[in-house]
Amino acid sequence: MLEILAKKHELWVKMVLGMGASMDVAEDIVQSMYLRIDKYVKDEKKILYKDDDVNRFFIYVTLKNMFLSYKKSKYLFYEIREDEYQTDELIYSDSNQDMEEAFVRFIRKIDAEMNTWHNYDKILSEKYLKSDYSLRDIAVGAGISLTSIFNSMRNNKKILREKFGEDWEDFKNGDYNLI
Repeated sequence: MLEILAKKHELWVKMVLGMGASMDVAEDIVQSMYLRIDKYVKDEKKILYKDDDVNRFFIYVTLKNMFLSYKKSKYLFYEIREDEYQTDELIYSDSNQDMEEAFVRFIRKIDAEMNTWHNYDKILSEKYLKSDYSLRDIAVGAGISLTSIFNSMRNNKKILREKFGEDWEDFKNGDYNLI
């Protein structure tokens, strides 16, 4: 199965590049995708059609989820100074400090909102937003249907978007003082 997937390696890399990744990150994500497919996909029919043609949508969704997980875990508040001999020296500028402080204020607002919710919604949202658990993992662990958890999370995200969407846009635009 991996041999068949590897034949389209360049296509998979182009998909990840199209999501906004650099070449190094794209290569890493594609390699990780191979490992993930090998580990979790036991039924080849999920990703291979009769003529050994690959289900590109399945691979795209896998790559997209992996790329989003990568972006979610990336901490971008520091820059590396490349004009000195020690390339690992971190420079902490005032603009980065402003960004970090605004981000912390933003997260605190979300936490304060979530603390007003019923325990079910609060625990569910914290599990999903602050950990690596997928909705499916939460459903299995809690013994609750995936549909129920999906609907609850959709409603919770809608509330957060309505209350904090403008703050998020301010953060992305660099208007840190408005948060």
